[in-house]
This record gives sequence, C-alpha cells and structure tokens, in this order.
Amino acid sequence: MQLSLNVDECVQRSALLMQNYSSALQCPELLILLLVMTTLISGERLSSITPCAYPLVSDTVHCGIDDPILRQSVRVCDPDKAISMSEVEVIKDKLEEIYSHKTDFCICRHDQPRPCWYRFGFAFLRQMLPVDSGVSHLYSREFCPTNETLLRYTKNHGALLTTKESMQHYGDHFARLIRERWLMGECDEDVLFLILLRRPDQLISRNAMAHAFGSSIIPAPYIFASYGPLVLEKIEALDPEEEDFPLKFRVDSLRRIVEAENENLENGYPLKAITERLLERFEETLSRAEEAYAAPRVRHHIPDWAIVVFAACAFLCVLMAFGLCLMRTSVRRGSQRGKPADTARRWKAGFVGGMWYEL
Repeated sequence: MQLSLNVDECVQRSALLMQNYSSALQCPELLILLLVMTTLISGERLSSITPCAYPLVSDTVHCGIDDPILRQSVRVCDPDKAISMSEVEVIKDKLEEIYSHKTDFCICRHDQPRPCWYRFGFAFLRQMLPVDSGVSHLYSREFCPTNETLLRYTKNHGALLTTKESMQHYGDHFARLIRERWLMGECDEDVLFLILLRRPDQLISRNAMAHAFGSSIIPAPYIFASYGPLVLEKIEALDPEEEDFPLKFRVDSLRRIVEAENENLENGYPLKAITERLLERFEETLSRAEEAYAAPRVRHHIPDWAIVVFAACAFLCVLMAFGLCLMRTSVRRGSQRGKPADTARRWKAGFVGGMWYEL
C-alpha cells in the first residue's frame, strides 16, 4: 500500500479516533505517524531519566546532529534538538582553536592521531527527570540497564530528590555514565559536559528566587561535568592541600570553574558565551596542571594536623619521662632520710670509742 498522507482527511479522522476505531484503520498513515511520534517522545523522556538510554555520540540517527562535518570535528549530542547549530559552531570553533595550540602535546602517547590533547564532549538535554534507580554508583559502562518501566515514575520525580546535594549527586552520576559509555579517551583523558537547558528547581539559588519573587522564574541552564581518573590525578597537582580532605569533600579547580559558570548562567549570561569561556578556563587550568604534574616535587600524604598531633604527643611523652625521673629521685632521698642507722656502723663506732677511752 502506498502511504500518501492526506493531512486534512487524517486530522478530521483523528478527532473521531476515540469514538470510532474503524476510522483509524482506514487511515494507516495517521497510525504510523502517531506511533513514530510516541516512540520519539518516549525515547526522549527515557533519555532524560537515565543515562543508559542516552544516545551514543556515534549514533548519527538519534544524536540530533545532522551536519556530517560537525559530527566528525566535535563530540556533541542533542537528542532533544534543544540547541541551535550556531551554538554547536561556537563549540567547534573554540575546540579547533585549542587544539591548534596543542598539536604536539599528546596525553596518552606520542603516536596518537591528532589532536591528541584532552578530549571534550558535550551532551545536551532539555531537562533531567530523576527517578529511583535511574542512576546508581553501581552502574558503569559494562552494566547500565535501560528499563522502560521508569517512565511511569516520572510524575513523582519532583518528590524524589528534595535537596540540592541529592540533585547534584544525581546529575554527577548522569554525566559520569554518559562519559564512560561514549569512550572518548584512550587513557581516561576525557572531559564531558552535561548541559541541561532547564535547571532543576533544587539547583536554583535563593537569591534568584528572591529576585523573582512574585513573578515566574525562567530556569537558566545548568552544567554538570565529569572527567576521567587521569584528569583528576593531574588536577590534584594544582591542589595538593585537597588531598588532606576526604574524597567527597574535595573541590578541585575544575569543579570550581563549573560552579562559577553555573552562577554566571543564573545571572543571565548567554549559553554561547558560557560554553566558550568554559573551554578557555579548562584549557588554562589543564595546561597549568600538566606543568605542575611534570615538575619535580616532594609529595607526601601526611596531613598537617597529623604532624601537629604527633609533635604534641612526643612533647607530652618527654614531659612524662622527666616527671618520672624527678619522682624517683625524690622518693630515693626521702627513704634514705627516714632509714635507721646501720647496726654494724653503731658497733664499730662504739668499739672505736671504747678503745679511745681506755687509752
């Protein structure tokens, strides 16, 4: 059957679809169109819930980048069609500028295909809908289940994560799993930015809420960042004092950059300017990290507070030893003063005295 869609006729029949099922059977084009639209909407919503359903950067059909030249030069995925091509062009031009300065700087090995500096990727979403078991610290590239039953829980996604920390944690794992599934780097030198066009309510600052009191708030975009273990290892060379803190309390230089740019987004800066500035600051920070990592340095893992405690304990031990010595000396002298004279000495003294008396 040739599928020639008569739009006017199908629209009229679609109004009677719930009343007369036979009318829908007479317009198979409409059924196919509705089926395709339902599939696309479901896929879009599922990719907003779990990163396991987010398209791979190599998926030219669902990644939303139609230009083949852009797909070859920049790792960008936009399944929701949430951004314009001009914004992708800004990312492309900035990455080309960065890589032109880093032609001879290879991170993994010198025989890598150029460009061989850090690999950057951008994943865009219109919004993120957190649900239970949507992400987990147990999920990885090898185990990342896609469960379509998660769609039924999207109505209650607002009540799942009520704090800023829980939403940030969800987004961090979301970005991490996308980065691991994309396999951009060869030795964990990859950096991925997950950009939400609609900032979650939990991540809207109180200042923005107070400023928009009495009027509707237009949520600004929000950026999550994830980078490989090699990137984190080299960044720690810039922040050696951060090693003294537990891992969950560490705030490295790259995370500070992302937090600052998220604040700029909330203050009204355009997304194009922020993405360009984000790449500039990451290039500068990673370049300084390379220099600090290659420079000879004495690295220790003993916190300063541990050294202070050890010195205090040693000082107290010395005082205690000195006190014990004084106590033993005083006890010995006291015992000698209260001790009676020796009988042998008394006999000798009497004998000598008696002899002297006879003479």
